[in-house]
Amino acid sequence: MVRSVAILAAVLAVSGCAGVPAPEAARACRLGDAMVETQLFFGLSKPQGGTVSERDWRAFVTAEIAPRFPEGFSVLDGAGFWRDAASAKTISEKSKVVVRMHAEGADADAAIAAIVAAYKTRFQQDAVMRVDRPVCAQF
Repeated sequence: MVRSVAILAAVLAVSGCAGVPAPEAARACRLGDAMVETQLFFGLSKPQGGTVSERDWRAFVTAEIAPRFPEGFSVLDGAGFWRDAASAKTISEKSKVVVRMHAEGADADAAIAAIVAAYKTRFQQDAVMRVDRPVCAQF
């Protein structure tokens, strides 16, 4: 699973970076502000069996995500698919996608890294996929 997630992350990261580089995006942003859109993909299946419950997810959001993203974020329900290397079968699992618009910088990166680390530890996960891309956003 880790290899599959890593490959998918690399493909998405390359495709996301193929657009306008961040400094040029800032100059090209005519409506709103140049920002970074970060998407975090959290698989809900636990490696030893079972899933992250809705109650556990809400507690994680309250304890780990909301304090680090006080300006706001969105949570979407997802369905992830990946190829299991051992069985060569496509596996599916429910997932949560967190989307956040923010200014580029070390503080944002540190908050995101802390959320990812907390999720991996709390729910025994191998990976949380992260996708960043420059965007123009208006609120």
